[in-house]
Parts: sequence; C-alpha cells; structure tokens
Amino acid sequence: MILRYYADADVREWHDHTLRLLGTLHDVHGIAVEIDRIDEQHGPLTEFPGEVRSLTPEEVYERDLKRNQNLNQTIDQTPSEAFKHYGKLDVAGNIAVVDDEGTVQWASTLPGYADGYRPGAASRTAMDFLEDIATSPSNRLCVDCLSLLDGDENFCPNCGCELP
Repeated sequence: MILRYYADADVREWHDHTLRLLGTLHDVHGIAVEIDRIDEQHGPLTEFPGEVRSLTPEEVYERDLKRNQNLNQTIDQTPSEAFKHYGKLDVAGNIAVVDDEGTVQWASTLPGYADGYRPGAASRTAMDFLEDIATSPSNRLCVDCLSLLDGDENFCPNCGCELP
C-alpha cells in the first residue's frame, strides 16, 4: 500500500506537519509515500522520500475518487459529498490509502485536526490519521501488512499481528 498526500494543505503548519509524518512513516515503518501536488502554495518540496507529481484536482478526482466503490464503503459520505463543496473540488490537504493496484481504499475527508470540527471528526481528518499510525501501532491501519482495519479488531485479520 501507499499513502498519498494531496498537497498542499491550506494551512502551512498542516502541510509541513504532514510532510514530517509521511517522512516518519517512510523511514520508521517502510511505508511507501507519494504526493499529488494539486494546489502548490508552500514552495518546492525537497528531500521527500517518495514520488511527487503535479496534477489538477479534476484529474485526482477522476482517477481516485469518482465512482470508487471501495472508497464508498470506507467513508461516511459519497466522494462527491465529501470532496465537492458548492460545485468546487476540495481535495487539497487530504490523505489517501492506495492499494498495490492503484485504487484508493480510504481517504480522509477533512484535511486538518479534529479541533474545530464536530465530535467524531478525528476519524476523518488527514492529520489525526497520520499521527495515529506514525506514533504507535494503529487500530486503523496495520503497519505490518498495511491492511485497513475497522477499529474493532484485537489483531489484524490479514496478517494476525496483535493490535494495541
């Protein structure tokens, strides 16, 4: 699996923190990371350990989000509800978990921290997801096999790894 960041987050601190967390996930856990730069706001990316591409929000939406049945099953909203606001695509700042075939299996629907959003938003933000899997074994993603979890498991159903 690959973690894909749709850059750049509107808030510079979120963008920089996302880059640091992706670097940690790559260096510590050996997780492949990549960036689709759809809204370049914060200067060039240097020393990023994964691939960096420049795409439009429309290209990302068509390739990753639109008509994605796997994604429809793992997020609360449809992709059009989650990423289109008032007719405009709002993808920048989010994170996606992409399988080996290139299909997005999960995506954050809120780019920043849960602070300022309604209760329960922590499971939907890019930053909360990245911090969860970067700082400890996660109950949302098995870092041993990179399988998505539903949060209720005591062990990974894919590889059998015990979870915290």
